[in-house]
Amino acid sequence: MAAAELPTALGRRGAPVRLEGLSKVFADAVAVADLSLEVGAGEFLTLLGPSGSGKSTTLLMIAGFLVPTRGEIFIGGVPITRKPPHERDIGVVFQSYALFPHLTVFDNVAFPLKMRNLPAAQIAQRVAYALDLIRLEGLGRRYPHQLSGGQQQRVALARAMVFEPPLLLMDEPLGALDRKLREAMQLELKRLQRTLSLTVIYVTHDQEEALTMSDRVAVMNRGRIEQVASPEEIYERPRTPFVADFLGESNSLGGTIARADASRFVVRTSAGLEVVGCEGHGMTEGHEVNLAIRPEQIVFLGPDERSDNVAEGVVEDAVYLGEAVRYLVRLKSGELLCVKRQNRRDGTDPKAGQPVRLGWSTDAVILHPARQQQ
Repeated sequence: MAAAELPTALGRRGAPVRLEGLSKVFADAVAVADLSLEVGAGEFLTLLGPSGSGKSTTLLMIAGFLVPTRGEIFIGGVPITRKPPHERDIGVVFQSYALFPHLTVFDNVAFPLKMRNLPAAQIAQRVAYALDLIRLEGLGRRYPHQLSGGQQQRVALARAMVFEPPLLLMDEPLGALDRKLREAMQLELKRLQRTLSLTVIYVTHDQEEALTMSDRVAVMNRGRIEQVASPEEIYERPRTPFVADFLGESNSLGGTIARADASRFVVRTSAGLEVVGCEGHGMTEGHEVNLAIRPEQIVFLGPDERSDNVAEGVVEDAVYLGEAVRYLVRLKSGELLCVKRQNRRDGTDPKAGQPVRLGWSTDAVILHPARQQQ
């Protein structure tokens, strides 16, 4: 059944969401602290962070399953902070799909429509359309135990979106799937979100998943948002050492700014290595700083090749990762750098114990004040 055949079914665009000063305190433990955030209509925003960072607590407050200690929640400009969950009209998908085992796929998806007393003909139309969207047409008469994990996840998603919620909340929904299926479902979820213009707030601790699916990522740490930005910006230009370390691998070096002008800075590490960068953020000579350099931004140089930054060292270890090789290189200055490059299989890959020259550009150097280290 083509989407064009049902212009009114599942056709309501997602609503904007606004959180103002949202906080949650359990006894003497602060789970979420003064969190403010805006999510655009039809946007896919991911709350990313380690366990205990407050991301699931934030989601549960939006859903209405937890009452905020302070703050307000708005959906479509309407305050819903004091509304019970069943009056918020929000779709929710958790890691445990919570399908009714005694109901068929059709009846599981139809359940929220029946609770809203829609006519039988409209229920049948919407369920058929939803099953077509999730590519499970023809399986309406099966029961959950007759489905694979990926199919059960799709049914849970269809049930959450079939009543056209203004907001869809998802808490680690792919966590129970194996890696290959999880990666396939990431693309499927993003396809559905774009097709239906859903507003989605998604919770995960998986950095790759967040970067793959999101329009924007909000990185949480200790109940606060450290940075909200596009996947590209949050990876390439993390604002804090925590964000740099949490998203992907990062070489972290501490030092002091030795020289700086409007376009360049030079940091001297405690071991004596000098690193040149191009964004000093107003910091001047004498400032203590932290540097971050992504492993994939560092390259192996030939004897006569040049780079903005050059360092010599010896390969201590080479770890085969399949599509890439991860090298640990001990510099002459004493620092240990991680280098990652594609697995070329052309005989040029350095071996453990081999002397090497490393290079990286000024653009690859991310600078933070030392006081931001957490």
